[in-house]
Amino acid sequence: MKVTSFNSSRYFVLSLKTGPIIILIPLSFFIEKPWTYNPSIQSTVSVIYLGLVSTGIAWLLRFKILVDNGLIFQSQVSYLIPIFGTILSYIFLKELITVKVLISLIAVVIGIYFVRRAGGKKVI
Repeated sequence: MKVTSFNSSRYFVLSLKTGPIIILIPLSFFIEKPWTYNPSIQSTVSVIYLGLVSTGIAWLLRFKILVDNGLIFQSQVSYLIPIFGTILSYIFLKELITVKVLISLIAVVIGIYFVRRAGGKKVI
């Protein structure tokens, strides 16, 4: 039986909203006790900006990639995050790139290559 009236994108967005509302918000009040903090205006504006602008743009780009290229390509883009994180941390934070990090990044790139190469082939 095939469900034709099911909209998967609505279900996905609903599941993203339901978890934080039901679980994380009450849990954060229990663990963090936010009424005891007195944040400055600058830190409050920074958190709102990071939450709405930076994260919002990243999610819009993520959904655009998903719609245009599909789920497999989207998962490969997710594997690029540590690569760019390592490069940006080297540039801006002056973090060292060790041999272990280079081997890990090369493994990620090789994995992406194999997935892209096998993309057109049927896997049993």
